[in-house]
Amino acid sequence: MTPSTPAALPTDEALAAALRPLFALTTGADNAVVVGRRPNAYTSSSQSEVVTIRDPAGDHHNYLVKYDRGGLESAPSCRHGIAYCGRVYDALLATLPLRHLRTLGTIRVGPTGLTALVIEHLDDSLRVGEAPEVSGILAAAEWCGCFHHLAEPRRTEPALGFLVRYDRDYYLAWADRAERFAAGRSTTWLGRACAAFREMTGDLSAAPTTIIHGEMSPQNVLWRNGEIYPVDWESAAIGPGEIDIAALLFGWPEETVARCIEAYWEARRTPRPAAFPTRWAAATLYTALRWLPPPGTGDDPRFSLALDRLRETAKALGII
Repeated sequence: MTPSTPAALPTDEALAAALRPLFALTTGADNAVVVGRRPNAYTSSSQSEVVTIRDPAGDHHNYLVKYDRGGLESAPSCRHGIAYCGRVYDALLATLPLRHLRTLGTIRVGPTGLTALVIEHLDDSLRVGEAPEVSGILAAAEWCGCFHHLAEPRRTEPALGFLVRYDRDYYLAWADRAERFAAGRSTTWLGRACAAFREMTGDLSAAPTTIIHGEMSPQNVLWRNGEIYPVDWESAAIGPGEIDIAALLFGWPEETVARCIEAYWEARRTPRPAAFPTRWAAATLYTALRWLPPPGTGDDPRFSLALDRLRETAKALGII
């Protein structure tokens, strides 16, 4: 089943009715009032909006309300929905000594019971790629290393048993998907790239694992005043840390990548393994494969651009 057409956002009355019990439970404000709604400046695959609440004392607070897309993405998929995202916040992030956004919980809105996650909104933040110079991306690499260090011993806990585990079949499915999407196009190079990636999946599936974000691209990492706040945790999984750092650093200049990789391993408090270059190459190619969108009808420029990016990645890795 593919994602359904985005549902219309709920009315003010429906949203307020769904939020009041949540705020009563989490803040004790049983008469909090919705006084403003605006689109989220940072869009994603899910609809979201910034909702302003006035508490009984008259103070205003902004929260991000992120709505479930509805339906399931076609396999393979790394996104597992709003409820899954909420469980990651509650069962993992809230228990780690790392700065992160706080979630108030999930709600069901309106007559259709649309699921939404309510998260504190980070005012005046930037995506990490917009931070001054390279300070943001370096801080993000360090955050990623700290997160992987702290999460690694937690990956076998029963409370985190719901997390998806990446295996070789999962990786292989992304190569199959790319070839299926590009069928009928003149892309002989893609067959070579996918064949090389299939060989690489052995390195990824055999790599030591931790808990990973799963989509730690710069668009999913916010920066404010030197602090890092990764968002959109519905792709969290148990897998090799190289996947996160490869997504974070994809397309950055070589000098910046080298500095960030060094910062990552220092923050992870472990020596860089000898097998890292091989795993890094596999994770980088996986990132390019995963970012290939389903092709639209006719000449789809978005798909063509992603296919070009995949080809350039394979060239840079010496695969084609």
